[in-house]
Amino acid sequence: MKGPSITILMPAYNAERYIAESIRSALAQTFGDFELLVIDDGSTDGTHEEVASFSDSRVRLHRRCENRGLVFTLNEGLEMARAPLVARQDADDLCDPRRLAIQFRYMESNPGVDAVASSALLVDENGRLRGRLRVPLTSSQLDWDLCFRNPIPHSSVMLRKDQALKRYGGYPDSPSSEDYALWSLIAQEGRFGLITDALVSYRIHATSIMKSSGKGVEEISAIRRGNMERVMGSVATRDDLDLLQMAWRSPRAVPWQAYCVVFERLAYLHEQRHGSLGKIPGIEYQTLCQLREDSPILLFHALIRNHPKRLISIPWMRMMASMLAASFR
Repeated sequence: MKGPSITILMPAYNAERYIAESIRSALAQTFGDFELLVIDDGSTDGTHEEVASFSDSRVRLHRRCENRGLVFTLNEGLEMARAPLVARQDADDLCDPRRLAIQFRYMESNPGVDAVASSALLVDENGRLRGRLRVPLTSSQLDWDLCFRNPIPHSSVMLRKDQALKRYGGYPDSPSSEDYALWSLIAQEGRFGLITDALVSYRIHATSIMKSSGKGVEEISAIRRGNMERVMGSVATRDDLDLLQMAWRSPRAVPWQAYCVVFERLAYLHEQRHGSLGKIPGIEYQTLCQLREDSPILLFHALIRNHPKRLISIPWMRMMASMLAASFR
């Protein structure tokens, strides 16, 4: 018997508040040939009851009594998926009704691609629109961006099941960075596709800006360094890479002036070889400024002295608004 074309993989742990809305958005797809695999990872709230209330035959619930964590659940889900394509969706995120149809056509038209991601709308805990998370436009922009941060909304990704498991070994055992690690592996092979349409809504919480500690910092730092060496290794010195890595590992350890000098020189060399980075450097400056938790004015002064042309690509108003909002929390 032929299985579905797509499996929507939705891990869930204590997701009672949002999971019903998330499931409804998945079931409202214009593309109908899919299953929704929900794995309840030992929830202690009413997650199981919320999922069990759906009578749609496309909903497939797997429940375990103990919590095994996200990485285990994701890899278990890849193994359990009945379809050759697996679309990820978190239990508090939402899908545009066109999501599966658009991504299915993309994967069918691009057999050399092992994963595709889209941009995402950002919504708050009450579903109010708060912004947009834009994926890079090109593979070279993605390569550069992965040297510093993870620009891919996890809930927007569709994977080829067999390639994810056999070529890349599934999600790496990196609980703080499993998606970042996998996207980096796929991008390294030049097999990551990008769709600029916002096909999912990503829910941001008070803790949405990830600040890993301990082993998580080391894992993320190691992934960044590997990406930097791959993408910048031919033009950057070891000291250059050490400085960039330290700036993102311990954000306040490197003064803005020193960071901007190295960052802008390497960005220029990358653009000479691979084309424009567009708005990506401006977004990276914004992200690093948030991680540093210091005033954007310090960055402004560093860029005035070093690279004033970059000023126009940085979302200053958003940065100031975020800083103001944080001061009231």
